[in-house]
Amino acid sequence: MKASLVDLARENSSEKRRELLQEVSDLFVEGAEAHSDRETMLFGDVLGKLLDQAPLDDRVTVSSKVAALVQTPRELALQLANDDSAVAAPVLRHSPVLTDSDLVDLAKRKSLDHLQAISQRATLSEAVTDVLVDRGDSAVLNTVTRNLGARFSDQGFETLAAKSEGDNDLGEALSFRADMPPGVAQGLVARLNPAARQRLEHLMSQNWDAVDEIIDQARREMEGSRTDHRRSRLESKVMVADVREGKRSVNDVLDQLIMKKRILDAAYVLSELASVPEAHVNNVLHKVNPTGIAVVCRSLDIAETTYDRLTRVRCEKLKLNAAQVEPMVRDYRALDKATAERAIRFHKVRSTVSRVG
Repeated sequence: MKASLVDLARENSSEKRRELLQEVSDLFVEGAEAHSDRETMLFGDVLGKLLDQAPLDDRVTVSSKVAALVQTPRELALQLANDDSAVAAPVLRHSPVLTDSDLVDLAKRKSLDHLQAISQRATLSEAVTDVLVDRGDSAVLNTVTRNLGARFSDQGFETLAAKSEGDNDLGEALSFRADMPPGVAQGLVARLNPAARQRLEHLMSQNWDAVDEIIDQARREMEGSRTDHRRSRLESKVMVADVREGKRSVNDVLDQLIMKKRILDAAYVLSELASVPEAHVNNVLHKVNPTGIAVVCRSLDIAETTYDRLTRVRCEKLKLNAAQVEPMVRDYRALDKATAERAIRFHKVRSTVSRVG
């Protein structure tokens, strides 16, 4: 076993390296429960080396395969967790081998997208949520507060309550927390909308029948969010089909998604129509430098008005000054379609070479 895997890791021929990564990851996952400790560590070493040379979409695939396995070597899980957020997300959400110490360290150093993934874990300790509450943006705070498996320190709840001022969604999320200290709840209740205030007052009065219903409602909402994601992806696929069949224009589709701030769905539509990996479009969408997303959009002849709207949402998400929108749009106006198409072709060739090189 050891000799054969080492030989595979030295494979340098054209398409073989990508096939090798898939074969080794499949071999590890399929026999995970039967591998000896030595074999498991060897698989981890080989996969780690292969991942160092793999393109983004292949790393995402491997991460999704090994994320939930208790047999995944911790070093491999940490390597994936420290990668691009698209690669890290499955491991950060599901890996049972990451310790609280690992999660605290990652939450202190990594991006908001990494924090969003951590906030979706089935359970979270106070040590981890303290960091998420300190560093997280509104989206992270809302997600972790609605996570019924997350525990918060008194200080964490106080910080959440303070940050909920002016953030109605966060106040609503807090109104479901039966574990909030009474003093924090008392200070929060006056700022909530009527429905949220009534929920929180039930909690404060320890009306446990009402509390049970509140918790059940929160669970239903969490399940509903998963259903919403599947529905959203299906709707995006229909949009892509409509554009390809000439039923709708790509600009109309993107305008609809941008208006609703469905950026991940917009990335999916762009990736499908430009025939580039979704992970790549997600990556360039979340970079400060606009060149990558400008190239993708211009290759599809996206209208300047639609690109302007997309840029405004990007600047908001990346916390960039709104004054940067105009120069970004001006650069987009100067980018011609032929240049963008050449750049897309070059990216595809380079991705192919990186897979097989």
